[in-house]
Amino acid sequence: MRIVKYIYIAVLATLLVACARDKEPAEAAIKAAAQAIEQVRGDAALYAPDQLKQLEDSLKAAQDSFAKKEYKAALDAAGTLAAKAQDVAKAAAAKKAELTKSWEDMSAGIPQMMDAIKSRLDILGKAKKLPAGLDKDKLAALTSGYDEAMKQFQAAKDAASAGDLNKAIEAGNAVKQKGMEIATTLGLKQQ
Repeated sequence: MRIVKYIYIAVLATLLVACARDKEPAEAAIKAAAQAIEQVRGDAALYAPDQLKQLEDSLKAAQDSFAKKEYKAALDAAGTLAAKAQDVAKAAAAKKAELTKSWEDMSAGIPQMMDAIKSRLDILGKAKKLPAGLDKDKLAALTSGYDEAMKQFQAAKDAASAGDLNKAIEAGNAVKQKGMEIATTLGLKQQ
């Protein structure tokens, strides 16, 4: 009976040592993962939010395991998160480059279209006789639509300058759509 008691104590001591041995690596892995996620958070939040959420959820699971003293599970969960954070950073950088290219193309084309519209509105505003299907009220509405579109385009440029390319492109698409509607009504050819 005594031997069983000593064996039980020895096994218990071995388990405690094993758990303590896993605690420090798990703690270090969680800390490294948290730092890696924090470093990629800025761009990832804008350009890869779903992937960032997955990282954060995985980190939370590792922290929960650690809190439950399940150090091996915490180490397993946190061990790959730093590498995954780098993958998310690469994905965010690729998405940012894609959106930057889209914005540059859009912001180069919209001013040309809007200049053509403004020129046509100015000519029609000075005309004594308007073309068929266009009266002074409709011309005033088109001019007002043009002015609103230009305000939206300025907001898009401001968003792009602030680094919010998603918002810039969304606003730019709205401006482009409005410009095409006005151009069609004025009889301008689409480019």
